[in-house]
Amino acid sequence: MADSEIKRLQKELQFRKLQLNSIHELSSAMQTQFDVDHVMRIFFSSLMAPLGLLRTFFFDRRHDLLRKRGFALNEGEALLLKKKLSRVLAGRDFVDVETLPPALDDLKKLLQARRIAYLLNVAEGKKRPIILGLGRKFNRRELEAEDFEFACILSRFMLIELDNIRYLAQIVEKQKLEHEMKIARGIQLSLLPQALPALRHYDLAVIYEPIQEVGGDYYDILKKKKHIQPLVLADVEGKGLAAALLAASCQAVFHSMNELYLYKPAVFIARANAFIHEITRGNRFITLFWMLLNDDVPALTYVNAGHSAPFLVGSDGARKLDAGGLLLGFSNDSAYQEQTVALKSGDVVCAFTDGVFEAQNPAGAEFGERTIADFLQAHRRLEARELGDALYRRIKSFIGKGKFRDDFTILIVKVR
Repeated sequence: MADSEIKRLQKELQFRKLQLNSIHELSSAMQTQFDVDHVMRIFFSSLMAPLGLLRTFFFDRRHDLLRKRGFALNEGEALLLKKKLSRVLAGRDFVDVETLPPALDDLKKLLQARRIAYLLNVAEGKKRPIILGLGRKFNRRELEAEDFEFACILSRFMLIELDNIRYLAQIVEKQKLEHEMKIARGIQLSLLPQALPALRHYDLAVIYEPIQEVGGDYYDILKKKKHIQPLVLADVEGKGLAAALLAASCQAVFHSMNELYLYKPAVFIARANAFIHEITRGNRFITLFWMLLNDDVPALTYVNAGHSAPFLVGSDGARKLDAGGLLLGFSNDSAYQEQTVALKSGDVVCAFTDGVFEAQNPAGAEFGERTIADFLQAHRRLEARELGDALYRRIKSFIGKGKFRDDFTILIVKVR
């Protein structure tokens, strides 16, 4: 064998060894890297050195990923590249930039100006091309078939790693969300009363069912003072940790102000609204029904701040408790009205969130507020807990195999 042929084969062997080392180094480095930009830097280095390239780029339209090495693009040029590239390789594996049709002259001029000579589809499926742009070798030699094959192999390694990074990101995000939900759940459970108070003139019951692990409904029973027992039912905008934190802030406001304004509920709600507006900056809102039960002479004093109006049901029918004002957090200077209603034995006060009457049957019809009032009127002789459970079963029967669309809370006060 001639010396020239031996030297050629030795050179070819060295080149193949360099390629294999590049693949090995790329594969090894990627096992410890979970950052897209870092992986792309490793990929470009492993690609350009063995092939002797001075410039290259990678574009994945599906993930809006464009990375380049060896040349610069302004914003307009990058947009042109993204817009036109996908049309170039549809259904093809390889394109020489010189052969681009006149309809793509603007793209052709841009690529030639950046000395990109070849476009290679490195995706396994050809319907959604992933494009690798390659310049010529620094010694001005043309790329050959084995060079393109090497570029494809290396690109497939890199694509697998990018998929792993995205999958890992999804796992991390899911774990983060689960952790956040556990925190929010803990906050929410800490807000809810551990037990209902024993009152001389009233029987109380609560039915509470969030549609998610953490809901936006919030109810509370504040400290009784003399013969006055405060209760609150609210619907905090949103779900998850944000809603739980806002509910916690509201609870802090209510409890801190309870001692100061217990006997002035309209003033209480106005001051609470100002604090909540300051906390939320007018971007988050809360509907609320605030009531004071008089456990000496049965009576109810309430303020309704934009909440679905509860029903007071007695022997003479049902009426709505709708006096009050705007929902909390909407304005920092809202004024509120309070109203006091005398109660008698057998009367029922039923407060609820909108997830109760908005429950839908398979045909899309809502259960409705009027149906709640009629049900309460027909079953008002039941004890509070029995009445709440019966109403819950009636609504569950109405929706059939469906699920509640929103958090579900019912607060029932039955006068003994």
